[in-house]
Amino acid sequence: MKIINRYLVKEFFPKFLTSLLVLTFILLMDQLFDLADLLLNKGAGLFNTTKLLLYILPSLFMFTVPMSVLSATVLLFSRMNEDNEITAIRTAGISTVGIMKPVLLIGFLISFIMTYFNSTVAPVSNYKFKMLYYQILYKNPVLQFSEKNFIQMQNYDVYIRKITDDNILKGVLIYKWEEGLPTITTAETAEMAIAEGKGILFRLNNGKIFQENYKKPGDFNLCSFSNNEMILQLNENTEFLNRTEGSARQLPSKVLLSKIKTIPENIKNFYLTEYHLRFALGWAGFLFIFVAAPVSMLAKTRAKSFGIAVMIGMIFIYYILLAAGTTAGERNFLNPLVAVWIPNFTVGITGIILVFRMAKK
Repeated sequence: MKIINRYLVKEFFPKFLTSLLVLTFILLMDQLFDLADLLLNKGAGLFNTTKLLLYILPSLFMFTVPMSVLSATVLLFSRMNEDNEITAIRTAGISTVGIMKPVLLIGFLISFIMTYFNSTVAPVSNYKFKMLYYQILYKNPVLQFSEKNFIQMQNYDVYIRKITDDNILKGVLIYKWEEGLPTITTAETAEMAIAEGKGILFRLNNGKIFQENYKKPGDFNLCSFSNNEMILQLNENTEFLNRTEGSARQLPSKVLLSKIKTIPENIKNFYLTEYHLRFALGWAGFLFIFVAAPVSMLAKTRAKSFGIAVMIGMIFIYYILLAAGTTAGERNFLNPLVAVWIPNFTVGITGIILVFRMAKK
């Protein structure tokens, strides 16, 4: 039995790690394009871009680790089924449930680790990503802007029609909101730089300034200029991020639980849903084994193809249910604990039925 257990463990981990690499890369592809743009076109630097990449990974692992446990289980037992290894092991007097035990133990340990990981490492990484990204944007203000989009920064709205390769801005429109009254500045071209201790400095060329008369609402003062300088007064550093906790996904579970006790009732469910979601995702991989192993071992023909089809279907159904449950929990349609655990309950009950069915055979 020990030899078989070592064999199963030896076969499981390469499949798990390969699945984790492939699935994480698939989910990461969208962010890779943004990171490549930061590195190649906007001068964020290799070191900072690499750090951003590392900070993204934990939030992806929350989803890809359970899927990798599922994938490794399907690939392992379907391959053993096709090679008649399951039959050979059962001939030696070991039940199919006994064959599952080492994989279940591995899945339990992975899920136990992921529960801690989802509660601490992932939210801290999300927070560090936010901090670093803001720091990069502050050091190079051009990174904050994109063509033909309004960018909101505190009490400013900025529109830029075109950004040239040498960072010359064309067709600039800046709204400054102060006490509900706008000051509108336009310029044909502009350059940007950091004004130390003040904010972002715009050197504007050939433009106009429209300013509403606060004494006579509806009347505007108009002046034209050939050259002008304008400073967007922004926070100098990222200390304000320490004071604004931001998204619930950036709070470790202990902090999140403490915050839940103090926040208003109308937003409490959003934080409760995020809190319980971390545990539900953590234990998803362990529960997947109860379905994946019996399905792969019970398949009579083309076990691997059948197992992969079941795996894809399980992932699709599970995350559809998870998305629906998360929405229901956040909007107070269901208790957040029940809402986010519905997919796990579904998988678990299905798995128990399949295991009993397999045990009878």
